[in-house]
Amino acid sequence: MTKPSSDEKQAGEASNPHERWLTRAQVAAELGYKSIFPIRKMEGTKLHPVREACGWLFDPVEVAALKATRTAPSPAAPQMSEGRLAARVFYLFDHGRELREIVQELEVPPGVVRELWHEWLVDLEDGEMDRRKSAQDERRRRHEEAELRELERRSEHEQKNFETIMSAMAGASLNGGKR
Repeated sequence: MTKPSSDEKQAGEASNPHERWLTRAQVAAELGYKSIFPIRKMEGTKLHPVREACGWLFDPVEVAALKATRTAPSPAAPQMSEGRLAARVFYLFDHGRELREIVQELEVPPGVVRELWHEWLVDLEDGEMDRRKSAQDERRRRHEEAELRELERRSEHEQKNFETIMSAMAGASLNGGKR
């Protein structure tokens, strides 16, 4: 049995144990994200990086396992309900997140986030007053349209009656002149 030489020991000790580990950007690319933000959100829960002189490094085995669970088809994976989505987006707005970050993290269309932004800006009481005013305006508009249709119907009916009377008078004057 041979003993390892001191040169072999030093070479083994000098090599970095995390030599082939991945950076945040590499992990993001591997998992299909365009930003490192979702990766940072997974640190400490799904991913466990190690701090090195060059920055944070991620175990490629752990990343591969996470990728496998993310790409594996889940049986009837439930979509986030509207209420849960709104709550999550509001929370992120409260904590200073930007539109791009929210779209990337929650993987929802920007239009949805913009609509929720406008809702988030409106105070609950003001929003309820606006909703009631809009509903009242809509009822008033429908009532006015119904009144207008009724006036048009009456006008058409009166026009027909007028034409009938005029035809009868014309007919009577023609018949009266022949006698």
